[in-house]
Amino acid sequence: MSFAAKFLPRFKRVSAAAMMLAAGLTSQGAQAEFCCAGDPSNDVSDYGVIYSGDPHNLDFSKSTVIGNVGIGDNGGFIGSEGGTITGTLQFAGLQQNVSFYPDKVSIGAVIYGSGTVTESLASLNTISQNLRNEEGTPLHIAAGGSINASSGVLDAQGNYVFTANIKRNFKAGTTFMINGTSDQFVVINTTTGGLPLDGSFILSGGITPDHVLFNLDAGDYATLTGGDPLSIDTKGNPTSGLFLDPNGPINISDSMIFGRIFGGDTADASISDTTIVAPPPFAAPEPSSLALLGGGLITAFIVRRRNRRVRSRS
Repeated sequence: MSFAAKFLPRFKRVSAAAMMLAAGLTSQGAQAEFCCAGDPSNDVSDYGVIYSGDPHNLDFSKSTVIGNVGIGDNGGFIGSEGGTITGTLQFAGLQQNVSFYPDKVSIGAVIYGSGTVTESLASLNTISQNLRNEEGTPLHIAAGGSINASSGVLDAQGNYVFTANIKRNFKAGTTFMINGTSDQFVVINTTTGGLPLDGSFILSGGITPDHVLFNLDAGDYATLTGGDPLSIDTKGNPTSGLFLDPNGPINISDSMIFGRIFGGDTADASISDTTIVAPPPFAAPEPSSLALLGGGLITAFIVRRRNRRVRSRS
């Protein structure tokens, strides 16, 4: 098991996560090869977050996305209490049709009428629906558990497929290990039953976040309704993977995610007190900027911990 996941004190885990970020973004080997069922016919891997919209809002508060954010249909963006999107915020809708209130959120650039967002959402929904029909090795995601990628059912596209449910003990501060090599792809068709994914998914053996897909596949793909909620609150601990939920609501809070968040049903989505680090191929910062970013992640963690103590005493 990764020392950063289990043995280090929590502050040191955040330091390790910041160093992992710098190493990953500056390495040629870190370039994203999107999971799963073959590469989509568009630029899905250019995004850290793609939200369906339809035409609700992404509520974004005190968070950072290292990468681009896409919002589908005529969905809007409501910022509050600051935050950063290092890349572009791309709306599928035209400017006159969407709500955009960035408040104090710093955004690299804003684009309206993006056909790429629409195409990416369509590809993601198709991928999720196709994978739902595949046979997978039964799996319980529980605290302290682990799997080897090769124990999944190998499908025609080269993915190792699992069919999983969540146990109640997979809470913030617990871990689940996924062991695999850099050339293996893992698909975990996941039924949450309403339970959150608050524990940390730890990757080992060289497998990368873009090679591990958590496909929350419940619900109706025609209406984007009826799916399990994607709820993540790791209490600041790092977790990794690509989280896809086309038909369920999304609520991400107080987490550090190395990977991507895709989906959202016909309801508002929320990202608060969270850092999402999307793998390249988005334009990676210079090494000096990465050093500042790593320091910023640690500082943000300390401030968040102090604020939490203050709130608990009041």
